[in-house]
Amino acid sequence: MELLKLQTIEEYRKYFVDNYCNTNIYCYDGMKVNFYEDQFEHAFYESKNHKKRDKSIFSMERAQRIPWIKEVLMNEEVEIYVGWDREKKKYNENRRISIITPENYVIVLNIINNKKAKFITAYVASKTNATKIRSAPKWNKKGY
Repeated sequence: MELLKLQTIEEYRKYFVDNYCNTNIYCYDGMKVNFYEDQFEHAFYESKNHKKRDKSIFSMERAQRIPWIKEVLMNEEVEIYVGWDREKKKYNENRRISIITPENYVIVLNIINNKKAKFITAYVASKTNATKIRSAPKWNKKGY
């Protein structure tokens, strides 16, 4: 998968809005994924302090992979797992985590119903994080 090389944060934001927020996007299994402009900061910024989760630093690594989101969602070979709820310390059947190898690129969706989801974030997982994701239950349309 190729990287998107733009000049400014605003160009990346415009690309995200034009290609995701203003377009109908579907997963390979027919689930519609809604994208919202206010998710840009959450998805394409990183925290200076991971404990505070402040999302204060623009992540070129994440932004350059914006086109990968659609590719992963439409890929029938993608691995899909149930997401983890950090606050409740348990698996959340309304979170769907897609991961593709060898890049360990992760997409997190919030499931609204069996036909619709909301995009939460996308990132390249560390080897440790990817291993944790792969230890989660496999996701299916009924949860896990």
